[in-house]
Amino acid sequence: MSDNPESPLDVLWNEYSSAFRDFDDLTLGRWLAQTLGQFQGKAWRQSHPLFFAYRLAAQLANEKQIWLKRLVAMPRAYLESPCCRAPMLPLLTRDVHETGLICQHCNDTLVPFEEIPAGLQGELQAWSAEYSPVHAVAHWDDRQRKSAGDYDRAYENAAEQAEQLLARAGALAVKLLDFYPAVVWEDQDECLEVRPEDVKL
Repeated sequence: MSDNPESPLDVLWNEYSSAFRDFDDLTLGRWLAQTLGQFQGKAWRQSHPLFFAYRLAAQLANEKQIWLKRLVAMPRAYLESPCCRAPMLPLLTRDVHETGLICQHCNDTLVPFEEIPAGLQGELQAWSAEYSPVHAVAHWDDRQRKSAGDYDRAYENAAEQAEQLLARAGALAVKLLDFYPAVVWEDQDECLEVRPEDVKL
Protein backbone atom coordinates (compact mmCIF):
# COMPACT_ATOMS: atom_id res chain seq x y z
CA MET A 1 0.00 0.00 0.00
CA SER A 2 1.07 3.58 -0.58
CA ASP A 3 2.03 5.91 2.26
CA ASN A 4 -0.50 8.52 1.10
CA PRO A 5 -3.92 7.74 2.60
CA GLU A 6 -5.61 9.82 -0.12
CA SER A 7 -3.92 8.07 -3.04
CA PRO A 8 -6.11 6.19 -5.56
CA LEU A 9 -4.30 2.96 -4.63
CA ASP A 10 -5.21 3.34 -0.95
CA VAL A 11 -8.81 4.15 -1.84
CA LEU A 12 -8.90 0.93 -3.88
CA TRP A 13 -7.28 -1.12 -1.08
CA ASN A 14 -9.85 0.23 1.37
CA GLU A 15 -12.63 -0.78 -1.01
CA TYR A 16 -11.19 -4.30 -1.33
CA SER A 17 -10.66 -4.67 2.42
CA SER A 18 -14.28 -3.76 3.18
CA ALA A 19 -15.18 -7.45 2.76
CA PHE A 20 -13.03 -8.26 5.79
CA ARG A 21 -14.32 -5.30 7.78
CA ASP A 22 -17.67 -7.07 7.96
CA PHE A 23 -16.03 -10.01 9.79
CA ASP A 24 -16.14 -10.02 13.57
CA ASP A 25 -12.75 -10.43 15.27
CA LEU A 26 -13.12 -14.17 15.82
CA THR A 27 -14.16 -14.84 12.22
CA LEU A 28 -11.26 -12.75 10.93
CA GLY A 29 -8.80 -14.61 13.17
CA ARG A 30 -10.12 -17.98 12.05
CA TRP A 31 -9.92 -17.01 8.37
CA LEU A 32 -6.32 -15.89 8.81
CA ALA A 33 -5.30 -19.04 10.68
CA GLN A 34 -6.97 -21.31 8.12
CA THR A 35 -5.35 -19.46 5.22
CA LEU A 36 -1.91 -19.64 6.87
CA GLY A 37 -2.42 -23.39 6.99
CA GLN A 38 -2.94 -23.36 3.22
CA PHE A 39 0.23 -21.30 2.72
CA GLN A 40 2.40 -23.74 4.65
CA GLY A 41 5.23 -25.44 2.79
CA LYS A 42 5.20 -23.12 -0.22
CA ALA A 43 6.91 -20.00 -1.53
CA TRP A 44 4.20 -17.64 -2.74
CA ARG A 45 4.35 -14.87 -5.31
CA GLN A 46 3.39 -11.54 -3.76
CA SER A 47 0.89 -11.07 -6.60
CA HIS A 48 -0.97 -14.34 -5.98
CA PRO A 49 -4.69 -13.56 -5.49
CA LEU A 50 -4.95 -15.64 -2.32
CA PHE A 51 -1.97 -13.92 -0.81
CA PHE A 52 -3.33 -10.53 -1.90
CA ALA A 53 -6.54 -11.26 -0.01
CA TYR A 54 -4.57 -12.51 2.99
CA ARG A 55 -2.51 -9.30 3.08
CA LEU A 56 -5.66 -7.17 3.13
CA ALA A 57 -7.05 -9.22 6.01
CA ALA A 58 -3.71 -9.30 7.84
CA GLN A 59 -3.33 -5.53 7.80
CA LEU A 60 -6.85 -5.13 9.16
CA ALA A 61 -6.11 -7.77 11.80
CA ASN A 62 -2.99 -5.84 12.78
CA GLU A 63 -5.06 -2.67 13.24
CA LYS A 64 -7.55 -4.61 15.38
CA GLN A 65 -4.74 -6.47 17.23
CA ILE A 66 -6.33 -9.84 16.48
CA TRP A 67 -3.16 -11.83 17.20
CA LEU A 68 -2.48 -9.92 20.43
CA LYS A 69 -5.95 -10.83 21.68
CA ARG A 70 -5.16 -14.54 21.12
CA LEU A 71 -8.68 -15.24 19.89
CA VAL A 72 -7.42 -18.16 17.80
CA ALA A 73 -4.34 -20.32 17.91
CA MET A 74 -1.84 -19.80 15.13
CA PRO A 75 -0.95 -22.90 13.11
CA ARG A 76 1.71 -24.95 14.92
CA ALA A 77 4.41 -24.56 12.30
CA TYR A 78 4.46 -20.77 12.64
CA LEU A 79 6.50 -18.99 15.27
CA GLU A 80 5.43 -15.68 16.77
CA SER A 81 6.83 -12.58 15.06
CA PRO A 82 8.99 -10.42 17.32
CA CYS A 83 7.62 -7.25 15.68
CA CYS A 84 3.85 -7.68 16.16
CA ARG A 85 3.35 -11.18 17.63
CA ALA A 86 1.49 -12.37 14.51
CA PRO A 87 2.62 -15.62 12.86
CA MET A 88 5.94 -15.28 11.02
CA LEU A 89 5.29 -14.85 7.30
CA PRO A 90 8.39 -13.26 5.73
CA LEU A 91 8.53 -11.31 2.47
CA LEU A 92 11.71 -11.42 0.37
CA THR A 93 12.32 -8.17 -1.54
CA ARG A 94 15.16 -6.80 -3.62
CA ASP A 95 16.15 -4.69 -0.58
CA VAL A 96 16.76 -7.73 1.61
CA HIS A 97 20.35 -6.74 2.41
CA GLU A 98 19.21 -3.38 3.83
CA THR A 99 15.80 -4.27 5.26
CA GLY A 100 15.99 -8.00 5.97
CA LEU A 101 12.78 -10.01 5.56
CA ILE A 102 9.57 -8.00 5.94
CA CYS A 103 6.55 -8.89 8.10
CA GLN A 104 3.36 -9.27 6.10
CA HIS A 105 1.23 -8.23 9.05
CA CYS A 106 2.80 -4.95 10.21
CA ASN A 107 5.33 -4.12 7.41
CA ASP A 108 8.23 -3.89 9.87
CA THR A 109 11.45 -5.86 9.60
CA LEU A 110 10.59 -9.39 10.65
CA VAL A 111 14.09 -10.87 10.33
CA PRO A 112 17.07 -8.48 10.17
CA PHE A 113 19.55 -9.48 7.48
CA GLU A 114 22.19 -10.53 9.99
CA GLU A 115 19.68 -12.93 11.58
CA ILE A 116 18.84 -14.71 8.32
CA PRO A 117 20.37 -18.21 8.46
CA ALA A 118 24.07 -17.90 7.65
CA GLY A 119 23.94 -20.42 4.81
CA LEU A 120 21.67 -18.12 2.80
CA GLN A 121 23.09 -14.71 3.66
CA GLY A 122 25.80 -14.87 1.00
CA GLU A 123 23.39 -15.84 -1.78
CA LEU A 124 20.85 -13.21 -0.76
CA GLN A 125 23.49 -10.50 -0.48
CA ALA A 126 24.94 -11.35 -3.91
CA TRP A 127 21.46 -11.39 -5.48
CA SER A 128 20.51 -8.06 -3.88
CA ALA A 129 23.83 -6.48 -4.95
CA GLU A 130 23.25 -7.67 -8.52
CA TYR A 131 19.69 -6.33 -8.54
CA SER A 132 20.49 -2.89 -7.12
CA PRO A 133 22.21 -1.34 -10.19
CA VAL A 134 19.61 -2.93 -12.48
CA HIS A 135 16.74 -1.32 -10.55
CA ALA A 136 18.66 1.97 -10.37
CA VAL A 137 18.36 2.42 -14.15
CA ALA A 138 14.72 3.43 -13.63
CA HIS A 139 15.90 6.27 -11.38
CA TRP A 140 18.79 7.65 -13.40
CA ASP A 141 19.05 11.43 -13.53
CA ASP A 142 19.35 13.39 -16.79
CA ARG A 143 23.15 13.21 -16.79
CA GLN A 144 23.14 9.43 -16.43
CA ARG A 145 20.49 9.06 -19.12
CA LYS A 146 22.46 11.17 -21.59
CA SER A 147 25.71 9.33 -20.89
CA ALA A 148 23.96 6.02 -21.64
CA GLY A 149 23.35 7.12 -25.21
CA ASP A 150 20.12 5.23 -25.85
CA TYR A 151 18.29 5.36 -22.52
CA ASP A 152 15.23 3.53 -23.84
CA ARG A 153 17.42 0.57 -24.75
CA ALA A 154 19.18 0.68 -21.37
CA TYR A 155 15.79 0.73 -19.66
CA GLU A 156 14.57 -2.25 -21.71
CA ASN A 157 17.76 -4.19 -20.91
CA ALA A 158 17.31 -3.43 -17.22
CA ALA A 159 13.69 -4.63 -17.33
CA GLU A 160 14.76 -7.90 -18.96
CA GLN A 161 17.48 -8.41 -16.34
CA ALA A 162 14.98 -7.63 -13.56
CA GLU A 163 12.65 -10.34 -14.89
CA GLN A 164 15.46 -12.89 -14.59
CA LEU A 165 16.55 -11.65 -11.17
CA LEU A 166 13.00 -11.77 -9.83
CA ALA A 167 12.70 -15.35 -11.06
CA ARG A 168 15.85 -16.10 -9.05
CA ALA A 169 14.10 -14.55 -6.03
CA GLY A 170 11.50 -17.29 -6.37
CA ALA A 171 14.25 -19.92 -6.19
CA LEU A 172 15.81 -18.21 -3.16
CA ALA A 173 12.43 -18.08 -1.44
CA VAL A 174 12.14 -21.87 -1.84
CA LYS A 175 15.47 -22.23 0.01
CA LEU A 176 14.08 -20.10 2.85
CA LEU A 177 11.39 -22.77 3.36
CA ASP A 178 14.03 -24.79 5.20
CA PHE A 179 13.70 -22.19 7.99
CA TYR A 180 10.18 -20.72 7.72
CA PRO A 181 6.87 -22.52 7.15
CA ALA A 182 5.89 -20.24 4.26
CA VAL A 183 7.61 -17.42 2.39
CA VAL A 184 6.39 -14.67 0.08
CA TRP A 185 8.60 -13.16 -2.63
CA GLU A 186 8.34 -9.95 -4.61
CA ASP A 187 7.55 -10.80 -8.22
CA GLN A 188 7.30 -7.39 -9.86
CA ASP A 189 9.22 -4.14 -10.27
CA GLU A 190 6.86 -1.24 -10.90
CA CYS A 191 9.71 1.19 -11.57
CA LEU A 192 10.94 -0.94 -14.47
CA GLU A 193 7.38 -1.87 -15.52
CA VAL A 194 8.02 -5.56 -14.83
CA ARG A 195 4.70 -7.22 -14.09
CA PRO A 196 4.19 -10.59 -12.36
CA GLU A 197 3.24 -12.22 -15.66
CA ASP A 198 6.66 -11.22 -17.05
CA VAL A 199 8.48 -13.26 -14.39
CA LYS A 200 8.77 -16.85 -15.58
CA LEU A 201 9.94 -19.56 -13.21
